[in-house]
Amino acid sequence: MKKKQIFRMLTLAVMWLIAIMVFDIVLNIKIFQSEDWLAYLEYTFTSILPFVLVYCLVISASDVFLLRKMLRDYPFAKVVFIKAILQFAVMYFIHFVGTYIIFELMPPSSNEAVNAHYAYLGSSLNIFYIIYFFVVSFHFSLYAQVSRKFGSTNLYDIIMGTYFKPKEAQRIFMFLDLNQSTTIAEEIGHLKYSRLIQECFSKLTHHIENYDAEVYQYVGDEAVLTWHVSDENTAKKCLDLYLDFRDSLLKSAPDFEREFGLVPKFKTGISFGSVAVAEVGDYKRDIAFHGTVLNTGARLCQLCKEIKEDILFSSEFYALLNANRKLLGYVGDYMLTGRSTNEKVFRLL
Repeated sequence: MKKKQIFRMLTLAVMWLIAIMVFDIVLNIKIFQSEDWLAYLEYTFTSILPFVLVYCLVISASDVFLLRKMLRDYPFAKVVFIKAILQFAVMYFIHFVGTYIIFELMPPSSNEAVNAHYAYLGSSLNIFYIIYFFVVSFHFSLYAQVSRKFGSTNLYDIIMGTYFKPKEAQRIFMFLDLNQSTTIAEEIGHLKYSRLIQECFSKLTHHIENYDAEVYQYVGDEAVLTWHVSDENTAKKCLDLYLDFRDSLLKSAPDFEREFGLVPKFKTGISFGSVAVAEVGDYKRDIAFHGTVLNTGARLCQLCKEIKEDILFSSEFYALLNANRKLLGYVGDYMLTGRSTNEKVFRLL
C-alpha cells in the first residue's frame, strides 16, 4: 500500500464523513428541541460514529483499491456513473448491516427524539435519502475522475491559484520518447499505433503512482514526467521508475509481439534544475514549466538516438544523485541544441 493510496483513501473517507454529518444535522434542525441536541451528540459519538467511520473507510477503500483498477479502461462518463452507482450500493449495504447491529444488539438512547431520528434513518427507503446520497456519490466520482485527468496536484494548484503568478521551483524532468516512432506508425498503421501508445502509457501509469511522479504532459508518443520534490531519494526513485518501466515492457514482450509485431523501446532524457512554474491559458487552463532544464531533457532524449544510448542524464541530475552517482557513467561533453555551453552527459551503467 503506497502513501498516495492511503492519502487518497483517507481524503475520500473524510469527504464521505462530512457529507453524512451534513445530511444528519440538516435533517435534525427542524425536528430536535434544544434539550435533544446533547443526547443526540452523546449517542452519536459513542454508538453511531464507529459505524459511520466503517461506512466511509469501506467506500473509500473500495474506490481506491478496487474500482479504480476495474474501471481504468472505461470512458470518462461511464466511469463516473458506474462508480457512483457502485459506491452508493456499497454504502446502502453497509447501512443495513449497521442498522441491524445498532437496533438489535445495542441499547437505545435515553432520549426518545434521538431514537425516533435513528429509526427514521434505519428505514432508509425515503426518497430524500436515496437522492441525496446518489448525488453525493455522483459528485465524488466526478471529482475523482477530474482529479485523475488533470492530476491531483495540478487540480489543487489551479483551484487554489498557486501559480497564478509565476514562481520558481526545483524540478526533475524525465522525457520518454518511443524509439523509431515514425517507422512503427508506417508499418502498423495509425490506429494500431495509437493503441500501442495507449498500452505503453497504461503500463507507465502504474509506475508513476509507485514512484511519486507526476505527468507534466503527453505529446504524441512522448510522456514528460516530473517530481515535486527534488532530492537524492527522489532522484533514485526516478531511476527506479525507468528501470521498472523498461522491465515491464520486456515482460510483456510476447503480448506486444502478438498484437503489434514488435516490442516498444523508449529513449529517455533526464534533467534537473530551476524552472518557472506558471498557470497559463484561459479557455484551457493548465500549469506550465519554463526553463533551460526542459530543453536539456528534451535534447538529451534526442541525443540518445544519435549516440545509440537508451537513457542519458544531465550533469545537474548526476550531482543530485549524490551517493548513487556510481550508478551512472560519464559519456562526454556535448553541445545540445539551443545551448551556448557544452553539457556533461552521463549514461546508466
